[in-house]
Amino acid sequence: MILRRSGKKPAAPAASEESFSYVQTGRCKVTPITPDFAEFYDLQPDPFGGKDIPFYISLIPSPEATVLDLGCGTGRVLVRLAGHCGYIHGVDSSMAMLAHSLDKLASRGFDSTRAGAEIGDICSFDLGQTFDLIIAPFYTFQLLLTDRQLNSFFKIIRKHLAVGGKCVLNAFRPWANARTMRRCWQEMKTETKSWERRVAKGRLVCFERVSRLHHQRLICYFSMFYRYYEGRRLAKEAAANVAIRCYFPDEFEKAVLDRGFQVLDKWGGYEGEKYGKGPELIIQFAENRISSRTRNQKTARRRSA
Repeated sequence: MILRRSGKKPAAPAASEESFSYVQTGRCKVTPITPDFAEFYDLQPDPFGGKDIPFYISLIPSPEATVLDLGCGTGRVLVRLAGHCGYIHGVDSSMAMLAHSLDKLASRGFDSTRAGAEIGDICSFDLGQTFDLIIAPFYTFQLLLTDRQLNSFFKIIRKHLAVGGKCVLNAFRPWANARTMRRCWQEMKTETKSWERRVAKGRLVCFERVSRLHHQRLICYFSMFYRYYEGRRLAKEAAANVAIRCYFPDEFEKAVLDRGFQVLDKWGGYEGEKYGKGPELIIQFAENRISSRTRNQKTARRRSA
């Protein structure tokens, strides 16, 4: 996988070598997600073995608490948390993904007083309310490629975080130094099999292929291909282009601190691994009261000038 050391040699190119041109996500444009891609995405194996779900549940402060899920996708986390809080709301840029979230919520009996989801750019929206817990599961944060996007994203968090509220962000911990990772990614210029599973009457296989790298920011641009086979026949195929910005432990924490937040806790995985040692980078943070007071004073002075 792009985000994990696989130890496997790149597989030979599979059927259908159609090329896909990249949308410049670094310029805040969103790569379109098709309904077929969203359907296959929802069928992928549970990341982290599902260990992140009880972790997020444990962070919900009370049964009446409100939760905001940024980049909720097909609702893998959103729906499972809905029964453990007073209200949960999801935001995602893909209507194809959101359709799965909304269908799952409806099928499980969660009405609009308990849960909701809407389309939106996680760097630019205003729900007009605040939340006790904000999460951005499964590397959502790493889809933000520019510092401008990061600044906007943290402003959104600050705007929607309730007094005393907390936010949790995660990223994968790089398995090697930057030079080694670049070299490994360069070797994935041909399609590499990521995973395979049995579904319905056939099997679903995911392939990945690196397109290019941003060496300074350690951004990997790659394509994901889902292929559904019935026997040997390729019955359906869907693809999308993805870009992931990588962070080393100190960089990830610095991204939070530099935006005026206070780090409350940090982990290296969903089973309590030490930060910087486990497979993940997970940080829990809140508003820095001193920084907040300083900002409010500056705002008041500008308004009175």
